[in-house]
Amino acid sequence: MAESEDKLYRTTIQTIGAVAKLPIVRVDREAFLRKHFSDSPHLDVILERGPQAVYSVQSLSRKADSIIKTSAAKTSAASFVTGFAGNPTLMVAAGGADLAQYFGFAINVAQQIAYLFGEDELFDGGGDLSEAAQIRVIAYLGAMFGAAGAAGLITQTSTVIGANVGKKVASQALTKTVWFPLVRKVGAAIGMKITKKTVEKSITKAVPIVGGVVSGGLTYVTFRPMGRRLAEVMVKNLNGEFDDHLELNPEFAALADPVPVVVVEPQRPALELE
Repeated sequence: MAESEDKLYRTTIQTIGAVAKLPIVRVDREAFLRKHFSDSPHLDVILERGPQAVYSVQSLSRKADSIIKTSAAKTSAASFVTGFAGNPTLMVAAGGADLAQYFGFAINVAQQIAYLFGEDELFDGGGDLSEAAQIRVIAYLGAMFGAAGAAGLITQTSTVIGANVGKKVASQALTKTVWFPLVRKVGAAIGMKITKKTVEKSITKAVPIVGGVVSGGLTYVTFRPMGRRLAEVMVKNLNGEFDDHLELNPEFAALADPVPVVVVEPQRPALELE
C-alpha cells in the first residue's frame, strides 16, 4: 500500500512539474488583482494584503463563483495544448494533451481563487515550482477533487490565517517535515485522477451531461463544482472554520521536528463588493 501511494504521489509531482512549466498556466497575482479590482479605491491595500483585507468573505465568495464561470467559459482546449507544440517532452511527462489541459486549467483557476482570498504569489518567477509551492498546488488540487485531508493542508499552508509552513519547508527537505505524510496522502489521491480513464469517470459521475474529455475540450460545468470546492475551503478558513483533522503518521510525527502552527483570528471586513 505504501509503495502504491508513493508511486501515485510521484506521478502527481511529475505531472504538476510538467504542466507548471507552461506560461499559460501561470497567473500573475498583481495583474489578476489589478484587473478585478481596478475600480476599487482600496487597490493599494488589496495588492499589499489581499482582497480579504478589504471586502467581506461573503462578497468574495460571490465574486469567486463569477470568476470560476467566466474563466472556464473562456478557456479552450487549444489555449493549453498549443503551449506543448514546441516541447513535446512536456506533453509526454504530463501524460498527454488532454491531461495537460485538464490539470493546466485546474492549476490556473486554483491560483485565481487563492489570490482572490488573499494568498501569496505561487510562482517565484523561476522555471520550476519550489517545494513550498508544490505543497500549495497539491493542497489546491486536492480540495478541488474533494480529497480527504486537503482542507487541512490548505489551512496549514495558508499565509492569510498565519499557519504558513513555507519557511519551514524552505529550510529542510520536504520529506523531513512533519507534514509530508499528509502531503503524500493528498498527492496520492490526486494521482488516482491522473490517468485519462479515472479523470473521465470522475467527470461523468459529477456531471452526467459530460461524457469525459472529448477533443481536448472541457466545458465550464465540469470545473465549476471543482472551483467551488476550493473556494468553500478558502471561505471556511477566513471564517475560522479550520479543518485540523490531519491524520499524520503518529510514528513519523513523533520523530520529526514539529512545525509551529500559529492561528491568527481573521479580521472581519465590513465592505461588500458591488
